Amino acid sequence: MIRAYNLKMNDEKLVNIFGALALAVADDLLAEAQTEAPEAGPAAAAISLLRHEPGMSIDQLRRGLPLSHPGTVRLVDRLAEDGLVMRQTSERDRRAVALSLTQAGESACSKIRAARGESVGRALSALNAKERATFGVLVEKMLSTLVRGEDHCYAVCRLCDETACKECPVSAALLAKG
Repeated sequence: MIRAYNLKMNDEKLVNIFGALALAVADDLLAEAQTEAPEAGPAAAAISLLRHEPGMSIDQLRRGLPLSHPGTVRLVDRLAEDGLVMRQTSERDRRAVALSLTQAGESACSKIRAARGESVGRALSALNAKERATFGVLVEKMLSTLVRGEDHCYAVCRLCDETACKECPVSAALLAKG
């Protein structure tokens, strides 16, 4: 499996420790973000995605979450009951529902993203400024190889702060793949 990606046997340790790092950061990030969401699971991601793209449909939202369409509908129902999300008729398709955050949802999203920043910042604090700049270039390069399509972009960027990436590497990778 390692050789399939042109890696050498002495890269086994790198593969192992990078995998551990990825899981540790992901677990910490999700745990932090979920403390600010009304429930465990994909609620934090749904709230963040709706700030990223206000007016998205339930189907668009579903693509960024590990949920079925009925599961996404149930999640949106709960978020609406909690006063975090509102449904409106879509201006693009009058048959569709457009989802957006309420003021309480916007506040929850800010807390979720702050928790995410705290979590990732903790990991990055081990690096000095020069190392962080180099790491940023490497992460963009690596991330661009992982993008599999538009639906996957929603999933990859589900907790992203869209204002932080003026030139989103995930969107650029998607465009490059055409």
